[in-house]
Amino acid sequence: MRTTAVFVLLTLLATMLPAQVPVKKDLMRLIDQVPPPPASVKDAYAKTTRSKEAGALRCNADKVFESVDKETKSVEDAYKAQGPDAAVAASGMSPDMVKKMQGPEMQKQLKKMSKEEKMKMAMEMMKSGAVSQPAVVMDPPPIRAALDEWQKIYNTLQPEFVNAGTVMKEEMRVQEEYEKGHADISAKEEAEIAKLPQISSGEMSAPDPAQVKVVQLKAADRHIALANRRLGVIDSAWNALAKKTKNRYGVFYQKLVAADYALDSKNFSTKKTLADAQMMVLKDLARLIEQSRAAYEESARWMARRVEIEQQ
Repeated sequence: MRTTAVFVLLTLLATMLPAQVPVKKDLMRLIDQVPPPPASVKDAYAKTTRSKEAGALRCNADKVFESVDKETKSVEDAYKAQGPDAAVAASGMSPDMVKKMQGPEMQKQLKKMSKEEKMKMAMEMMKSGAVSQPAVVMDPPPIRAALDEWQKIYNTLQPEFVNAGTVMKEEMRVQEEYEKGHADISAKEEAEIAKLPQISSGEMSAPDPAQVKVVQLKAADRHIALANRRLGVIDSAWNALAKKTKNRYGVFYQKLVAADYALDSKNFSTKKTLADAQMMVLKDLARLIEQSRAAYEESARWMARRVEIEQQ
């Protein structure tokens, strides 16, 4: 009875999430299509577009990522389009019960409940007849192979979760150091401008605009040099992450494709597990896209700033 209750509990919780069945899309192929970070600030500037919002200069890399964005959005849309029908059929719950489980109040309640309390709720639902015992059918060997491969991956994730805080702190430290470098360049620029001879015009006086421009262009070049050094670090880390992602999920995804994305499985829990696995791959794919996009847009801004100074 306890084992059945556990299964039902997992099924109930699964119905509260959008992912229910895998989407037929080879995400490993998409990883190879993600544009890597730009080779230089000049490269980033050439491939992005500029705009001003509330006086702030912005660079946009949408055109660079247009193709891969379209592909990933199609997967996201396919998941969003999935309804609770599969969950209803597999869990033995009525549509009204599924709707209740998906409601905001029930979600809040579940978040506050302990594992034991959730177990008790699942058992009470079974005793009351609100949930019938779901049928479990042996999955075909290809699907079982995909599940087994995913379990291997899942078992390796815990150490990364434990170390996530340390990794994030180091990333923040490096980013803060980079931002301080730019702040120091700007401070030096202001100090150099303040030392320039003043030109009087009536009651007003200000530094010679031509000399100010020279100082600003030199500072812009220092910003660009710093951004180029940062791009070298980003490129190395990004390529390492891309390689790690492909190595981690490559065999699993081959088996998922060989299993025809679990299309023939009769078990909702199997499809849900593999759908969640696919969403994790999609999440890591999105991370690669976001990091590369940020590198384009942040670095291109320094060249755009220099061009703006030249045109003054």
